[in-house]
Amino acid sequence: MDYEVFNGIGINEINYIAQTFLDTVKRITGKDIIIYSDLSNSRNTFSRELANNYSLWIAYYGTQEELVNLQSNWQTWEGWQYTDRGTVSGVNGFVDRDIFTQDILLDDTSSIPITENTDNVINTESITYTVKAGDTLSEIAARYGTTVQEIAQINQIANVNLIFPGEQLRILTNSTVNGSENRATGSITYTVVRGNTLSQIARAYGVTVEHIVELNNISNPNLIFPGQKLRITDSNSQQLNPLGNIVYIVRRGDTLSRIARLYGVSVTYLVNLNQITNPNLIFPGQRIKIR
Repeated sequence: MDYEVFNGIGINEINYIAQTFLDTVKRITGKDIIIYSDLSNSRNTFSRELANNYSLWIAYYGTQEELVNLQSNWQTWEGWQYTDRGTVSGVNGFVDRDIFTQDILLDDTSSIPITENTDNVINTESITYTVKAGDTLSEIAARYGTTVQEIAQINQIANVNLIFPGEQLRILTNSTVNGSENRATGSITYTVVRGNTLSQIARAYGVTVEHIVELNNISNPNLIFPGQKLRITDSNSQQLNPLGNIVYIVRRGDTLSRIARLYGVSVTYLVNLNQITNPNLIFPGQRIKIR
């Protein structure tokens, strides 16, 4: 693992990313993994826990005698990059040069690992559903284990509240949505899989990125990790009825514009849906239908 650019994120988050990556590669390949690091990061960034579980390949351009006495979270190294100004016959320009111990080598019987990861298989099986009188997208989505937003996106539906008897909808029957719902509390928890983005998850559940960021105290919306659990709805603020409709429970300090912003809808939409006479007057405990 060569992880050097951190873009200002905190030490704990760096180590969480590193641990997730290392554990995943080791699980998929069945091979031991090594951490490549300069002296400063091996001392001040990567944790003692990582040092205890993974070997070090260190970049240090001093002498070997100096390297022996340098302090870091690792006591030994298996790889030492001693220069980035080396030369090799037949190669133009400078190259890195390294010394390795025997411990870094695979044994003679090691096979090339199969690295295909089946954790995030993209599901594409689908059916065609013919809308019946009285159907709603939320009912159809609940019936087939998908979401209103996914059906709308696949079928290019502009208004999710407007479908017609006889209309044919393509529906993914094994949706990639990976959430668990607690119907008793109305809460949803989503487990991030490889390749996910917050915007993708937000679209799947009909909320905004800002809603997920706020609910999970995410400092960097561009940084989520496989295995990370995200609350999509909060039992204290949002409930789902058996048809999959979302009801938001107003909290102290809420405004209608803030709620509209969280769910990517307009204030006018909420006013009309909830028959609100004064959009500037909502109160804690009030139930606001979102969809």
